[in-house]
Amino acid sequence: MFGVTPSGSRLQPRRPGRMAAVAAAALTLASLLGVGAALNFDLPPGQEECFYEEVHAGHTISGAYAVTQGSHMDIDVRVYNPKSVMVYEALREGEGKFTIPTNEDGSYKLCFSNKMSMVSHKTVKLVVDNGEAPDLTGLAKKEHMDSVEQTLITIAHSARMIAFHQEEYRQLHDRHLVTVTSTNRRVKWWSLIECLAVLAVSGMQVAFIKRLFNKPMNKRMV
Repeated sequence: MFGVTPSGSRLQPRRPGRMAAVAAAALTLASLLGVGAALNFDLPPGQEECFYEEVHAGHTISGAYAVTQGSHMDIDVRVYNPKSVMVYEALREGEGKFTIPTNEDGSYKLCFSNKMSMVSHKTVKLVVDNGEAPDLTGLAKKEHMDSVEQTLITIAHSARMIAFHQEEYRQLHDRHLVTVTSTNRRVKWWSLIECLAVLAVSGMQVAFIKRLFNKPMNKRMV
């Protein structure tokens, strides 16, 4: 994943295979700390930003994005495979996600464009998961993995997906929070303007009626 790097017992003899399998499972679970890390970046008007994600064949690259600030809250998104063939496109979208199975090794290019806007800056939040599992070949062989370890690996994969979707929903929350805050601010000011307008009109009506009744009446003598 781009920009993200995963980070007293009793002295009794144990089976080397089980120890290696448990260590492999622990490494798998530890690698979850790097899953779902989000990238926030600014997108100036008329500009395009591209990022590269290294993916191996047979894996799936998944991503979610959301525009959290900016006029109209929309951008153009395109994803290109290592042969520069576009495999995903979304035009004038404020939020979205993609899941792309890969059949070749190489760098996938993710491009975010604000070229449709000549004035407004956009702030974009992005999270990408390339589905890569940690390299367990140095810790355990296939024959070391019994049903318990296989279950742990399955749980680890499920946890990766949960972490990814949690970050995706956090993006949507941030985006909708900005929209709600902006709407509340506009409603507040509009309500204040309406109150001032009602008070002004009421004052004008009272002044007009007072002036009408205080106006001297001309009396004609017969």
